Amino acid sequence: MAENTLNHLWFMRLMFALLSFGVIFLHLLPLNTLPGTLGSPDIILALAFCWALRRPEFVPVGLLALVMLFADLMMSRPPGLYAAIALIAVQMLKARASQLRDMPFSVEWVSASIAIIGVILGHRLVLLVLLVEPFALQTALIQILLTILIYPVVIGISWLFFGLTKPTLGEVNALGQRV
Repeated sequence: MAENTLNHLWFMRLMFALLSFGVIFLHLLPLNTLPGTLGSPDIILALAFCWALRRPEFVPVGLLALVMLFADLMMSRPPGLYAAIALIAVQMLKARASQLRDMPFSVEWVSASIAIIGVILGHRLVLLVLLVEPFALQTALIQILLTILIYPVVIGISWLFFGLTKPTLGEVNALGQRV
């Protein structure tokens, strides 16, 4: 019952924002001055999908939009494009979260993987249509693969450090609504 309080809800929302900002900070650190040949996983996207599928109330639309827009600005992406595509994908996953509650992890992972592919390739496709030079296709495919592979790691870390689990049948959230 203690995990369904308003304080816990806002604490988890704050943790989502802080984790996302921490990932952005680590991404911006100049640890290597040579240009990278491989893409890196989109940990923020994996974190958003994980938390949206497990506990949709922890990732409200406004918070996710701000975090993703901030990531766009910090990572020199077209402002709002990746954020909008990711926001649409997260909302679609949130709508399916109650259906995926009783499914095995593999179904959740496939759903998240399809959304990851859609977001990254959708972003690339929009850049191509607008005649903006997108990053290399090989880099996009590597980023998709690494993000899909890191998704179970993000779930494990979220469970281990934050106790993030799927809601049980009949559970209510902090506002008294059925989850």
